[in-house]
Formats: sequence, C-alpha cells, structure tokens
Amino acid sequence: MPVPQKLVPQDFQLSVGSRGWESWPPLKSLLQIMQLFTFHKLWPISSIALISLTLLISLFLSLHSPPPTAAQKPRILAFTALQMRGSEPRNSLFALNATSSGRRELTPNIDVSPPLVWSPNGKRLAFVGGYSDIYTVNADGSRLTKQFAEGGCKAPNFEIAWFSNSQKLLFARYCNGFTSDTPGSQSLYTSDTSGIQGTKLVRNLEVGGYPPKTEISSQFYLSPDGQQVAFVKDKNIYKMNADGSGMTKLTKSPGEYISGGSQLVWSPDRTKIAFLFGAYPKQQIYTINADGTNLKNLTNNPQHQVYNVKLFWSPDSSRIAYYYNKPGDSAGEQQDIYLLDINRGTAKNLTQKPRNYDEISWSPDGKFIAFVAGEFNNQKLYTINADGNQLNQLATRLKPSQISELAWYSDSNQIAFIYNETEGEKSKLYVINLDGSGLTKLTNDKDLYPGNPVWQPQ
Repeated sequence: MPVPQKLVPQDFQLSVGSRGWESWPPLKSLLQIMQLFTFHKLWPISSIALISLTLLISLFLSLHSPPPTAAQKPRILAFTALQMRGSEPRNSLFALNATSSGRRELTPNIDVSPPLVWSPNGKRLAFVGGYSDIYTVNADGSRLTKQFAEGGCKAPNFEIAWFSNSQKLLFARYCNGFTSDTPGSQSLYTSDTSGIQGTKLVRNLEVGGYPPKTEISSQFYLSPDGQQVAFVKDKNIYKMNADGSGMTKLTKSPGEYISGGSQLVWSPDRTKIAFLFGAYPKQQIYTINADGTNLKNLTNNPQHQVYNVKLFWSPDSSRIAYYYNKPGDSAGEQQDIYLLDINRGTAKNLTQKPRNYDEISWSPDGKFIAFVAGEFNNQKLYTINADGNQLNQLATRLKPSQISELAWYSDSNQIAFIYNETEGEKSKLYVINLDGSGLTKLTNDKDLYPGNPVWQPQ
C-alpha cells in the first residue's frame, strides 16, 4: 500500500529555476533544517550529518547573500532665520533634514549671530549669541551652554574653530577701535566645552585708537584645526600656537600684506598660508609655508588686479581659485575665475567669459567649483569642473536674483544656498542636487531672512 506523501509547506519548497539558490530565505536554526529534511523523507540522516549540512548551507548563504547595509544618516543642515517673536524680531537657530523634514529650533530664547561652526564629530554646534557671547549646543538642541560672556566690546566680531578632538574651541574676538580715540582690541581665547577647564584668555592685543597702536594690524586668522593663528604685526606676517606660545615672524621684510581688506588664508592641510601682497588693487598672490619657508609669488604680473580679495583653497591644498579683473575694471564687470596650481606655479582661466562672478565654493571632493554669475539681483547658480569644462547652470526654474552662501554637502552631491527674491525682498533657503535635480525649498514664510547654512559633518 503506497504511503501517502506529506505536502511540503510553501515556505520550504525548493526552487532551482529562475530564482536560483540566492533567493532562498536565510535558514536561522537547526530546527528549520530538520523540518525541511523531514518533509523530504530525509529524517533517517544522522544528527552529525545534519549539523554538517547546516554549516555548509550557512556558509553558502553567507557567501551569496548581499551584506547588510547600514541605515543612511539623515543630512542635517543648520541655519539661522529671523522671525517675529511677539512684537520683536529675533534671529533663531534651526536644524532640519535636507528633505525639509524634522525641523527643530535649537535656541528658542537666544538671538543668534554667525559664525556657526560644527564640531568635527558633528555632535555639537558653536555659535555667537546676543552678539557678544559664545554658545555650544548639541545637534538635537540639548545641552545648550554659554562658553563665554564678556561685555565692553564695541562692534564685536568673532571667528571660531574647533580642535580636532571636538572638545575644545579656539575663538578670536575683534573689538572695533578705529572710530574713536580709544584703541580696539583683538583677543584670543580657548574654551574647554567639557566644562573642566572653562574659557581662558590667551592673548589680548590693542589695535587702532589715536595715536594708533601697533601691537597688531589685522585680525587673528585661525588654522582649520584650531591649533595655530596667523596675523600681521609691524607689517610682517606672524604666527603663534593656540596657547599663545611659539610666536614666530614668518616674513623677512615689512610690506603690504593685507591691503584692501585681504586676508591670510590657511590651506586645509594647515601647511601653507596664502595672501595678497602689494598696494590694492594691483596685488600679487603669494604662499608661504607655515614654518616661514618657501615664500612664492604665484602670479608675478605687475598688471595683476584682484577685485574680490578672498582666496579659495581646494580641499587637497594643491590649488587656489580666485577672481581676476581685466586691467582698469575697478567695478568687477570684466572678471574671470582663475585656478592656480601651487606645485606647478601655473594659472588657468576656468570661465573664459568676462562678467561679474561671486561666491566661489569648492566641492569637498575637489572635482567641482560652484559659483554665481551676473550682476547684483540678476545672478544665476553654476558649477564647473575643476579642469574647466562641463559648465552647468543649476536651479534654472528660479528667476535670476541674488544668490549667496553656497554650502556643499560632504559627499559633493548637494548644495544648499540662499535665494534672495528681487520682488518682495524675501529670502529662502534651498537645496539642490549636483545634477540639477531635487530643488527643494527648506524654509517657510515665517523665516524672514534665513542665512548661514552649515551641514552637519558625517
């Protein structure tokens, strides 16, 4: 008499057709294996054989199954926005996802000013509050801490850098003294955000006044890792450590190192400083090593003119982008964007279309440069390859207007920017993908003047 065959449950039916072995669900226990073989009349197999077979199947599945993918972190963007709080406006600090979701206010009761600086690990944000204090706050809005508070400063201006350990801040405060007989000051501080050592004054130097003080004739320019500062003193470039030690004169002879409001710009790898030398606007672009060696004139053109006096290092510290004006173009209407190769000492015209350019911003991978082009309130957003080809216009559906504060996401595939509408005088924060897709407005009508967008490091 034939033995009736048991039906095999659908979950355990084997398939070697088009789906193949890769489509099997993972077999998570020995019991499943035993059940599978029971349904196929293989129950007499010894337990040792079953265990061996289980190990073989587990190995096979591990080799043919795709590795688990970690959940992608949300892209967090912090920014400020002016909002009415009752009858008074206040500039508040917000954070949201790049999809405009998950918006949260980080500082409900503080009037926030730039700069906004994320810690390297992306866990905390440093900013200026009340125009004269330094605060830190966690990315979720918790642990809001006042790190520094000191009055008596006229027209304060701050620069902030985090140490690489994300625990310590270096910040410089400039107090204006050029408009009165009383000298201003340039002060340097360190602050332990863990609260163990607190905030310490490193150095306070007087500037301006009448007769003018000569202790320092520039602001402090902080290295990217907060370890060193550069400045101009007695018409020479100096540097010192963040703790005030090791003050060293880098240049050998006095000169015009920051004329026309130009800056000392640290390379991202902290090994070089770029600056403009000479009487504005006929200045030359120089670099010098952070130890004072290898002073180089990179442009070496007596007719050279720089309209926008800011230099833009590439992320790998090998190139500098800048604006170049045709001789006699003091209005900046006949500019081009040039790229200097530091190692080769060569310059290349990237845009080759004289017009007004602004807001140069390197992508983090160094492959692209974003910028805006056009006259004030009639600007368009572009990207160009660092080799000078593939010029692309982004956000084409937005009417030409003023565009500013470009901020690349760390993977170089997204750009945040401020769009200032000509009509209605309203500003909005947008984000767009590198290929021009995904244009998304991140702010709402209550955000009167959003600004200072900064991406959380990943």
